[in-house]
Amino acid sequence: MLTLPDLQYLVHQLGPATPQITTVIQEAIDSWMIEFDDGVSMQIAWDARSSRVLMKCAIGQPDEGTRESVYASLLGANLLLTGVADIKLALGETDDDVMLIGEYELMEATVDGLQHRLSEFLGYAGKFAQLIAGTFDGNAPDMGRVTSFKYHDQV
Repeated sequence: MLTLPDLQYLVHQLGPATPQITTVIQEAIDSWMIEFDDGVSMQIAWDARSSRVLMKCAIGQPDEGTRESVYASLLGANLLLTGVADIKLALGETDDDVMLIGEYELMEATVDGLQHRLSEFLGYAGKFAQLIAGTFDGNAPDMGRVTSFKYHDQV
């Protein structure tokens, strides 16, 4: 089982092992802000209660004219994702940003394992960001270099 010291070590190694990451800022003993070279930023934190890794990312704000229908779709998505995926959608504390929140158990305490979870999480973030922007066509978006971590090159 992953521990906080394990996660601290992995996040410390994540930046040098992932060329797309430009900055890793430790915000507290158990949380970090990760910034990517394409402007995407996200938070990684340790949840001591569940011994799981939390990932958070702002994925956009719906237009005023579509806000209610987008929020209804996101509530429906939360219902459908329950028990299927380790993610949920929520409103941010400020600015009506929609947040994607993932709660993951790392099966392997390796940098590759953390990169895999980051890639999976950012893939979901890209799909939901397109939904919020009204550009989602049902196909997987091209997330570019953000999700093309070393993990994908090995598969």
